Amino acid sequence: MSPRQAPPPQYDGAPVSFLLAAGTRLTRIHSAEFAVTDFNPTMARHSLGGGRFDATPDESYGFLYAAEDDATAVSEVLLRDLPLDERGARLLPHARLRNLRIGWLTVNRDLQLVGLRAGRDLAAIGQDTWLTTGPASDYELTRAWAAAIRGWAPWCSGLTWRSHREPEGLAYVLFEDRLPSDCLADVSSGVPLTGEDQCLDDGIGRLYVERILETYRVALV
Repeated sequence: MSPRQAPPPQYDGAPVSFLLAAGTRLTRIHSAEFAVTDFNPTMARHSLGGGRFDATPDESYGFLYAAEDDATAVSEVLLRDLPLDERGARLLPHARLRNLRIGWLTVNRDLQLVGLRAGRDLAAIGQDTWLTTGPASDYELTRAWAAAIRGWAPWCSGLTWRSHREPEGLAYVLFEDRLPSDCLADVSSGVPLTGEDQCLDDGIGRLYVERILETYRVALV
C-alpha cells in the first residue's frame, strides 16, 4: 500500500517518543516578522506555500520549525528546488534571502517529541520516508498526518525527523499549544551573530550563510 494516502482512521499503534533534552540549542532561519522564539500562527489553506507540518483550519496551532545545527537549518530553508548550472552546481536567487534572519534558541526543559527519524519510527505510525521527504505538492496530506499524530500522541510537544536535504541533521517542529510559555529562550546574542548581523539579505549575515551554502556547491545569483 502506498504511503501517499490519508492517515488510517482506526490507528491502534504507538508513536515513538524522542527526548529533546533541556539545554539543547537549536538553529532557526525565520521571517524577520517573528522573533526567534515566536511561533507562526498562519494556517495553511492550500498545498501551495507553507511547510510540511503546518497548522490547518481543521487542526489549528502555532508552530515553530528549527534544526539541530546551522547547516541543517540552511539546507531545510534555502536548498529547496534549486536549478543546476552546466557545472553541476546549484544557484540560489538572492531574493530568497530577503526578509530572513538566522537565530538560536534553547529549550528550558525536557520535551517529548514524536520521533520520525528511522524506518522503525515511521513504521510505528504506518508510514515511511515519504512523510518526511515527499514534495511540496503533497503537503496537504503530510499536514493531515501531523494532525493525526497529534491526536495519537497527546503527550507530544512536536515532531523530529531526518532533514531531507541534509540527512545527517535533525529537523524539528514544535507545537505552541503543547509547550509552557517559558519553555524557549533566545540565545542569539553573540553566538555567532547578533542584532542586525542576523539579517541574511546583506552584510555579515549574508556572508555567514554564503559560506555554508558554498559547502553544498550553492552560489548566490
